[in-house]
Amino acid sequence: MDSRDMVLRKEGDGSGYYERCSAEAGIAGLSSIFRMFSEDELRHAGALRALRDGGRVDLRQSATLEGARSILRRLSAEELGRYRGDLGLYLNAMQFEAVSARACADLAREALHPWERELFQTMAEEDEMHFTLLEEMRELLKDGRDDVY
Repeated sequence: MDSRDMVLRKEGDGSGYYERCSAEAGIAGLSSIFRMFSEDELRHAGALRALRDGGRVDLRQSATLEGARSILRRLSAEELGRYRGDLGLYLNAMQFEAVSARACADLAREALHPWERELFQTMAEEDEMHFTLLEEMRELLKDGRDDVY
């Protein structure tokens, strides 16, 4: 399996993972953010499939950062305080995004065409953005919990 196939598989797996996270989040705002992540992963996988099939792909920038930050600003301490889920989920997702961002950055450096380099760079930046948002979400949730590592 070459690196492009590996990234395609990770993006497809990521979409399903984030759908499960959305269903288990227990807080409507966090569920919405996970759905945004899932949609981004689906966009990435679709772009990679089109590239694999010989198409030229231009990936527009995701609106997830703006949407997620707006949701995070509106979450109340009371909502966040009711969260009793596994914060390890956030660490696992962060690790997934870090691996994916590195792989996409590597593919951007190896790309032969400027548009291809831009595609992989956009994906890497969006994976880094997911990482940062997951980190922020985890920090918000762990405030006030004694059982957090």
